[in-house]
Order: sequence, then structure tokens, then C-alpha cells
Amino acid sequence: MKRFAAVTLSALMLLTVFASAASAADSVEIRGPVFNGSNIDDIVGDGVTIDATQFAAFYYDIDDNVTTETLSIKNVSGNSGNVIGEGGIVYSTTIQKVDYEYEKPSLGWDNYSLLGFFADKYIPLKSNSADKLAKLVLDSDDKYTVRTGETLDLGEGYSLQAKQVDVDGEKVWLEFDKDGEYVDDEIIDVGTGDSTWDVELDDIQDEDDVVVLKVHVNQVFQGAVDSIAQIEGIWLIDYANAIKIESDDEFGELDDVSIQGDTLKISNSDTFTLTRDSDQEIAEGMSFKIADTSASDLRYYPFVERTAGNETTNVTGPSVGGNVTVGENVTTPTDNVTTPETPEDLNATTPEATTPEEPTEATNATGEEKEDSPGFGVVLGLVGLLGVVYLVRRNN
Repeated sequence: MKRFAAVTLSALMLLTVFASAASAADSVEIRGPVFNGSNIDDIVGDGVTIDATQFAAFYYDIDDNVTTETLSIKNVSGNSGNVIGEGGIVYSTTIQKVDYEYEKPSLGWDNYSLLGFFADKYIPLKSNSADKLAKLVLDSDDKYTVRTGETLDLGEGYSLQAKQVDVDGEKVWLEFDKDGEYVDDEIIDVGTGDSTWDVELDDIQDEDDVVVLKVHVNQVFQGAVDSIAQIEGIWLIDYANAIKIESDDEFGELDDVSIQGDTLKISNSDTFTLTRDSDQEIAEGMSFKIADTSASDLRYYPFVERTAGNETTNVTGPSVGGNVTVGENVTTPTDNVTTPETPEDLNATTPEATTPEEPTEATNATGEEKEDSPGFGVVLGLVGLLGVVYLVRRNN
């Protein structure tokens, strides 16, 4: 019995190790360059600035060599020891033009304005102004095949439905939804049109005619059983949670905001102490990690922490997306809107009553099979270990 208890305890200890490893694998630290010196003046000198070539968390387009963000430590009068003086930390980002992943200039897919904002991709609602922003949800040139009656989950509660396909297989009726609620719809003619649908909405942070979604339909097929639309090229912003940056906004320790057209600068109005053996947040998830050193030595680096493996794009049967909280002063354009009846100009037929089969494997945004949860492997490991325990007990 004692041997059985000992083996069982060992199995539980191994399970704990496996579970901890699986949990830790979800979190990834992305760090910048290491700064080392006797004090902040020694490190900064006349001032240091890092961009995406030194800090992998910042936005960087390798094809066009485009970066938008910089983080600077300035030589200011308040710098002393391990203290950065007022205005000594300056975060700056400038709007840049980048190419769509689905790069087809002749079809209107040439480039768009993008702003890296604290290591996330944001889209300015006005191409030359950095004060109103919406996070980029999707920019993809992958191919997605959607049957009528299926829903293409775009992430963050946004989705597309293929409503109907005409009998000639040249037109498809698509519907754009947010959290399962109707937003807009369009009949896309693959035969004669450019087959790209630009969804423009009004009253997004008081801005009108904002393009929130671009969809290119590559092909439509009407078969005896299935009606299919093939989508190649999707671009989407999180318009429902768009933000407006004001001069009195605070972003962690950075609270002195300056907006100059297409450039946004934020600095610290108070001193910032690099406390040894700690993580000190700068702003919006960006932090300094400071080493445990003596008072005569100072070493630190900037970093952000990201959780991997949570974003997926799935094609499923009809469904409702998850809940997304709409920020303050944001009007969701879905209020008081009803889903339209079937358009008269879509000569569509519905195939014989069949229920589309659910995909056997969920696919992510790159079209690859979604990996199994790490916890599943742990369960299998536990089953094997308990089998060993049983055999040991039986032999004794």
C-alpha cells in the first residue's frame, strides 16, 4: 500500500509539472535591447531612441521596410541615479502607408493607413490624423470557402454570412454582422463587377463614410447540393470599439499627450523610477524589466507580454459571435436596423434541404488546422501514469 501511495504521489507531481508548462507556454515576453550602465545619465548620454529594428514588439513591415513607433529616453534635467526626469520618456508613432495582404491595386487593394500604437496595429479613421483610431482585426489574403447558411467568424464578434447564390453562379448575397446582429449586406456580382465589397459606416467617433470592412469574392459556385462562395481578401477594423485620443488622456505613466496631424507623442509629466528587481509598467502593457543589481549598477530593458494561440478564424454553421463591450462615446451603427428581405435582383434558389456539415477541424486565420488544447495531452499523460500505478500495485 505504501508503494502504491508513493507512485500515485509521483504521478500527481508529474501532472502538476505538465500543467504548469502548458499554462506558461501561452504567455510570451517580447523584449527590446538591454541598457546597462552605472546610472541613468551614463546609459542615456545625449539620449537614446529605439524603433522596430531593435524592439520586435513594434510594428514592422519587412517588405516595404515600414515602421511607425519609437521609444526614447531623453537627456533631461531631472535624470539622476535610477530616476528618469519629467518628459524623459517619449513614445512617438506616425501614420504610415502599408500594402494590403491581398495586394491587387487594380481592384482597389493597393495600400491603407496604419499606426502602430503601443505594439498593436491601429487604423486611423482619417488617414492624416492620429487622434481617432480603431484596432486592425484582420488583413488577410487567404482563401475561405463559405457555403450558403454558413458563417465566417472574422474575430472580435464580427462575421460574414453567405445568404444566397443565384442560379447562374455569378452573384452572392453576403451579410455582415456584429455580435450576431445585422450591420449591412450586399449582392456581389463576380461576373461583371470588381467583386469587392467596401462596407462604409457613419457616425464612427463622429466620422462618416468610414470603410470598416473590405471583402473580395473570388468565385461563386452553384451546384446541385451546395452553393459556395470563395472569398480571397479580407480587411476589417474593430469600429465598434474605436477610440478618440484627447490631450488630457493618460496611458499608464505617460500622460502628456501631443497630437500633431499624423504623429502622436506621449511623455511622462512626473518622474519615473526604475526600481531594481521589478517590472515597471510604462503604458498600455509596455514595461521596463529592471535587474536586481547594486546601487552602483543599473540594467533594464523594455518588453511587452503577449498571449499566444487565442485568435482563430473559423467557418461554422449559423452562429452568434461572442460579446464585445462597446466603449464610451461610441455609437454602434447596428441600432434600430432590421435584416432586409431577399433582394429582388438576386435570382437565387435554395438547394434541396440539407444541413451543411460542420468542419471536422477548426481552421485559424492562416487556414491551418487549429492545434489541440495543451491540456488534452496532460489528460492522456495522466491516464498512462495511472495505468503504470495499477500494474505496479497488481505485481506487488
